[in-house]
Amino acid sequence: MDPIYIDAIWLGVAFGSGILMKQLGLPTLVGFLLAGFFLNYAELIEGNLKAVLDTIANLGITLLLFTIGLKIKLKNLIKKEVLVTASSHMTIIILLFSGLIFLMSYTGLSFFADMSFESCLVVGFALSFSSTVFLVKIFEERGELNATHGKIAIGILIIQDIFAVIFISATNDVLPSVWVFLLPVYLYFIRFLLNPLLNKAGHGELLTVFGFFAPFILGSLAFYSVNLKPDLGALILGMMLVNHPKNHELYERMMNYKDFFLIAFFISIGLAGKPTLAMMLVAIVILIFAFFKGYLFMIILARFNLRARTNFLTSLSLSNYSEFGLIVAAVGLNKGLISEDWLLTIALVMSLSFIVSSPLNSKSYELFDRFRKRIVKLNRTSKLIDCQSEIMKDAEYLILGIGSIGESALKEFESNYPKKVLGVDYSVDTIDRLNSEGFNLVWGDTTDREFWDDRDFENVKMVVLAMSDYASNYNTLKVINKINNRPFKIAAICHYDDEKKKYLDLSVDYVYYYKSTLGEDLAQHAIQELQGV
Repeated sequence: MDPIYIDAIWLGVAFGSGILMKQLGLPTLVGFLLAGFFLNYAELIEGNLKAVLDTIANLGITLLLFTIGLKIKLKNLIKKEVLVTASSHMTIIILLFSGLIFLMSYTGLSFFADMSFESCLVVGFALSFSSTVFLVKIFEERGELNATHGKIAIGILIIQDIFAVIFISATNDVLPSVWVFLLPVYLYFIRFLLNPLLNKAGHGELLTVFGFFAPFILGSLAFYSVNLKPDLGALILGMMLVNHPKNHELYERMMNYKDFFLIAFFISIGLAGKPTLAMMLVAIVILIFAFFKGYLFMIILARFNLRARTNFLTSLSLSNYSEFGLIVAAVGLNKGLISEDWLLTIALVMSLSFIVSSPLNSKSYELFDRFRKRIVKLNRTSKLIDCQSEIMKDAEYLILGIGSIGESALKEFESNYPKKVLGVDYSVDTIDRLNSEGFNLVWGDTTDREFWDDRDFENVKMVVLAMSDYASNYNTLKVINKINNRPFKIAAICHYDDEKKKYLDLSVDYVYYYKSTLGEDLAQHAIQELQGV
């Protein structure tokens, strides 16, 4: 078949699979995985796109780590609930999986034959990772990247990724260059170049070019030059820009590019090979242990000062297998430590874990409410660092989400109703900054039913949903609607017509349709200026 027709089939199958998964309430990335398997079995793998697929997939991983870095502060990685949890969990899982597989090598089953203990350790190590790609997509769709459980989960993943980098470097035939000792000096001085460049990039196409230049040239290339994993350089460059005023704008700009490139990554997994029945059976057995991985996370995190809900949401999001496991397995294959069958099995396990984890994570709030009593019993601490704050009794207006829009709304309400306004946000830094300026803000997770239960809202007249992402506003609305005879009105911001319809279906009193209403506001202010009002 002519390659151009194969390319058309690829794009059609990928788009069709993504649409199907979206209709089923699953992340579209699951559809792209299935598309890869379908194309493989149909032997439609010789198109023009195949030649650039791996390159595009690698670009996606690099951009993913860069965008994660834009949201991660170093202080969040060295917290004990992150560092201790990631280290102890990986150790236990590696010992468990490698031990079980080593025992299976004595059963006479051909799939486990001739496996040395070193081979078992590599497989165990590969299966100890949780998926960065999957988790970030889930949290993005729900607007939870800045939530406490989102930060903890991302921190754990980054610690895991660092272990992967150490493993890859240790097994690399080429040792890190002697110039690696100058890398901290390079990073120290490069930060004086990064901020001015980003300031001068403006808001147009140069900002996009900077979004590629910084991670690939200043980050990845520098690390590659000293024989370190290039993706680590992209992650660190992102973290160096975490406090820049244009951080959020850069993050939003690069998200679409990252998503596009990651499509190639998921399709490429499906094209890795054709799983056999034996691989499928082994993958299903290993898949069952994903629930044990999640339970183990819950047991470990329960020993820190976290609420049961935060613990549960963090652990559930990490109950899967990772693309970094594939990278580790590929290194093991190149070193002759594992067979190609194990590489394909790990790819299959990862794919199946995404398919199983997707609906569970989409129902995570409902699952916690259903099993709340059992989950709460796991907690070993009484003083919690992420307890829901009390709502001040004289608050009449609640502003939920203090981003660029929410902060402006907070200040406007405060100017009209002094000392009657309360802001609620995930970000402790934002809360501390505005509290120091005389405003009233508290930390809170408004998608949590606990925030709304057993509170007196008799004095509250309006709740403003000002969170920048639709998912957070929508999930908050669903919880609010469980309040019987709510006394307050609700105002919400939306960007698209379909969002407006869903808000109105959930009894929102006023919807600020960003695109049309912004134009009306502009015209009204221009007319007032013209009339000298």
